[in-house]
Amino acid sequence: MKTRSFSLMESLCIRIAFLLTVTFTVANTVHAQTTVPFTLHNNSAYGDGNVFVAVIGIINGNFVWINPKTSAVNLMNVSNNTVPGPVINGNMGPGGNGLYANCFARLSEIPNKIINIPGIEGCRILISFNSQLYLYFFGASGAPSGYAAPNLANPTDPNQGIRYETIELTNAPNGLWVNTTRVDGYQYPMGLEVWGNGGFYQKVGELIPHAQILSQWQATAPANFAGCYDAANGIIKFPSKTPAFQSGGAQANYFGSYVDAIWSKYSSGNLVFNAGDAGTWSGRVSGNVFTFTRSSDGQVGTISRKPTNIEVMEGSGVMAAGGQWDKVVQAQICAAINRHAIDLNLATGAMQDFATASKYYQTSPYNWYCKFWHRNDISYNSLTYAFCYDDVFNHSSTVNAPSPQRVTVAIGGYAGTTPSGAAIAYKDCNYGGYAVGLGQGTYTTSQLNALGILNNDISSIKVTAGYKVTLYQDDNFSGASLVLTANDECLVDNSWNDVVSSLKVESTASSTVIQAESYNYMSGVDVETTTDAGGGQNVGWIDAGDWMSYPVNIPVAGTYQVSYRIASPNSSTILRLEKDAGTTQLGTVTVPNTGGWQNWSNVSHTVTLPAGAYDIGIATSTGGFNLNYLTITNASSGKIAMQQQQVVDDKMLALSPNPVRDQLNIRGNDKVKTLSIYDITGREVKRVQNPGSAVSVSSLAPGLYIVVIERKDGTQKQVKILKD
Repeated sequence: MKTRSFSLMESLCIRIAFLLTVTFTVANTVHAQTTVPFTLHNNSAYGDGNVFVAVIGIINGNFVWINPKTSAVNLMNVSNNTVPGPVINGNMGPGGNGLYANCFARLSEIPNKIINIPGIEGCRILISFNSQLYLYFFGASGAPSGYAAPNLANPTDPNQGIRYETIELTNAPNGLWVNTTRVDGYQYPMGLEVWGNGGFYQKVGELIPHAQILSQWQATAPANFAGCYDAANGIIKFPSKTPAFQSGGAQANYFGSYVDAIWSKYSSGNLVFNAGDAGTWSGRVSGNVFTFTRSSDGQVGTISRKPTNIEVMEGSGVMAAGGQWDKVVQAQICAAINRHAIDLNLATGAMQDFATASKYYQTSPYNWYCKFWHRNDISYNSLTYAFCYDDVFNHSSTVNAPSPQRVTVAIGGYAGTTPSGAAIAYKDCNYGGYAVGLGQGTYTTSQLNALGILNNDISSIKVTAGYKVTLYQDDNFSGASLVLTANDECLVDNSWNDVVSSLKVESTASSTVIQAESYNYMSGVDVETTTDAGGGQNVGWIDAGDWMSYPVNIPVAGTYQVSYRIASPNSSTILRLEKDAGTTQLGTVTVPNTGGWQNWSNVSHTVTLPAGAYDIGIATSTGGFNLNYLTITNASSGKIAMQQQQVVDDKMLALSPNPVRDQLNIRGNDKVKTLSIYDITGREVKRVQNPGSAVSVSSLAPGLYIVVIERKDGTQKQVKILKD
């Protein structure tokens, strides 16, 4: 299947209600992001063959699905609806033919259980058990567009009785945002571990087994919430999804007396509260409208009337309406009502404290469902997304990694597991009890403290093969050090646990094998079953101008041998290795005639690679070959300088305006030999020799571009511009 290049769209909210049909549109273009590998770790009672996975979201304003087997991005299309689904009481689904989207894969079919997630928004990783879910694709754009998702409130929905869970995420310019969710209910334990540059690590998720969670709920839930437990399906529903809390139910006015008391008290005096970064607000009820004013600048936010029970619990209706400041106020008040954080015993005009978690869920009425999920024996660090505004004062399970490296999804949560990571730090020498997984990166004292490792807490470290850990006695990663490799090390015996201040986790692997079909982006290629040893798939249909890109993490700058497993019936075709969307050429290699499309051989060349995590690309101006995999091997004995053209950044040579609409002005153009403009696929779209003081860009489509300026002295300057 061919795919097209795309830009990425800004996400304003990661938690999107799981509606029957999703049809929203996105319009703001944003910069491209790093592709993030998501590893699916099965800690459930279900075998890999009985766990089903799908990935859906929005890229460039289009609804897409990502093939879990190949990580290839595909536009949603009605032609994807080929899977027969259950027909309940005559419901043949939106297509009228009982067919649903063929977008799921069994976990056992996903290579290395890794899915590479590109820049995307409104994304959901759907994980179901014993059966795929039955989604219906309307299309990528236009009306109708999007997909029909499970709607368990509909008794004829084909997904009735199928257990599933969801990971919500957006991979945006300001980093990866990802969370587990209990906003619609609980079906099975889940967990997330996220690693990022600079030693970033964060973990969220459930700590105990599914059966124990259900047992704890049944033993402790008060009578008015007991109906949330669905014994037939072994799940716990969000209160508003049950008859008791809906109109006409026994709990339909559960928050009514509390809301009435709030509206009554503050009709004769002001409710004053601090919203953290959003400032201090003061508000009063007039004519049933609660109007708040921010003390710092006079901004106004309103709640147009008393919210209903459902609106309080779901953060919907009048609790999610109006402009920016209306929604800021609504989120704060909605969260405060669910947590019973508005203290009616305080005098009007007194500053209310909505930020102290120890005051939450203490006085009735409050949302007991939310209190349950915030128990520290159930959710790691008491963080979870129990209702839509749980992110108010940062109590949700949302993880934001500004520079993400990788993510592990723990299907089944963390019951009985040890932390994952390149190294695991323990607080005793028996490798038991409390432990923290450490991914590749550096960790200062403050970062270790943030992970729960306080001073002198490390007694032992277990290092995974292929990595090493260097301990330092200062926070500068220098001075006295101790190196640990793939061995069990008890630090008490050598007294290092008393003096560890910082540490570094590094890869020692000398070779990396990358399967050709595991690209994160591509143009023009397709995959097929290979007859090469080891089986699997190869990339084929590689024509002139086609390309693939792959994420790599090079541990040290130096000389590397890159070997390609190729097959071709043609002679003297050219394969090109590059980075920076094609603006940096790393080297070329000639692909010989191997005697056929499935007659496999190896070709290699030596290239210089910088250290770090980035994408490399394989491109060709000739095409005519198949690729099965490539191997990157460190060919140097130590770190060497990167051999490439010097890139300079100076204030005498500048481009403006940025963003630009029609004309790009060049300051210092007398120093410029060539100005080239590339789109995000690496394709050169404009080249000007000896440009003057301005270059027209009016013919370029809106989006992100890379401008490469070659100076007359041989140096380069690269600038990203945004074309309006």
